[in-house]
Amino acid sequence: MTTPLKSYLGRSIDLLRRNTARIVQSEPTPRAHPTTIFSFDSTNPPVDKIDQFGLGSDIEVGGLSTCSLSLIPSLASSSSNAHPKNETVEDGEDKEQYSHMSFYGYLSTKIPQAKIGQIRTGYAGFRNTSKPTLFGQDTWDLELYSHLKIVVGYRGWEGWRNRWVVNIGIDGRPKSDVFQHRLELPPSDNSTSSKIPLDPFNFQTNPQSFSTLYLPLSSFVLIKKGVISPSSIPLPKSSIRTIGFALLGRDRGDDGPSKPSPLLSSEGSKGILGNFNLGGWGKSTLSKEEIENDQELRSLIEKDSPNQVSEPIRRSSASSPSTGGYHRVGATEASPSTNTSGESTSTLNSVSQGQDDREGYFELDIKSVEAVKWDPEMDGIEGEA
Repeated sequence: MTTPLKSYLGRSIDLLRRNTARIVQSEPTPRAHPTTIFSFDSTNPPVDKIDQFGLGSDIEVGGLSTCSLSLIPSLASSSSNAHPKNETVEDGEDKEQYSHMSFYGYLSTKIPQAKIGQIRTGYAGFRNTSKPTLFGQDTWDLELYSHLKIVVGYRGWEGWRNRWVVNIGIDGRPKSDVFQHRLELPPSDNSTSSKIPLDPFNFQTNPQSFSTLYLPLSSFVLIKKGVISPSSIPLPKSSIRTIGFALLGRDRGDDGPSKPSPLLSSEGSKGILGNFNLGGWGKSTLSKEEIENDQELRSLIEKDSPNQVSEPIRRSSASSPSTGGYHRVGATEASPSTNTSGESTSTLNSVSQGQDDREGYFELDIKSVEAVKWDPEMDGIEGEA
């Protein structure tokens, strides 16, 4: 059994080995050979383990969205009884053959009545966990690379297909700061109008279709606590700590319904707080000086204002996608997946029903993430045969 201390020492030794090899093998003119960030496909070993990732959704702050992360066996492996699932060989390697990793669940922008004005909903995401070593954080140095190459597919409700982003965390910056880029997934037969949850482990029908997307590292935009930074800061490519994916169900600035304040007059404009929207995320019509100078008003605002919403999973901010461009190569290969429908969850009576409330099943399937130096005009990758 692997202990945290053994993992810590193992990462430290591996980091020292890689840095030493980089120095010994240094070239006068370094070439940007493709480097694997994540692999969930057994044809491109080693396969990353699920316990190396953290995930979460708005359910952690009282919302209704759920999410899970699983390695999906290949069709040949799942149809064979020769190697039971999770069986390992003596050296600790998993005998299971995997097709891809699936991040799936049911996303809802609905807010329970008791939480209206207090939380934001409609997000789910995952990323790799930080990897501390004796020599500091184990990070990726992507200075020689221009793009992230992502082999990915989507199944589920069509309404969620184009609401995905990729988040990059940088060592040395606050964890609430991420560099973000849209992950615009191409349409497929597996993204439909149905919101019913599916079974990602069922291989009987409709194999998943995968596409290869190229995201320029130069187009990632800095997001500070959910807001696009007003200053243009390029992505520091030499110290990348985390890379993750997030589904953002709400648009920027859309925080759901606000709780009406009992301190407002019947006209809603001449109460003690004027038009200040207590319990909501709206903007005050009162000046900062008026609020600071009125101790009673300030006390009421501080008492009723919502708590700061935490970031998803030590995670990316619940913000809308950035506007960075991207390059896409069409569907490249198919891998077994499912289209078997299940039962939808029941609606809770205690949940607010707004006209903009949306919910449905999502499933993001990923084979690999690589750093490459790619020329869109030549459609060629440096260092690739």
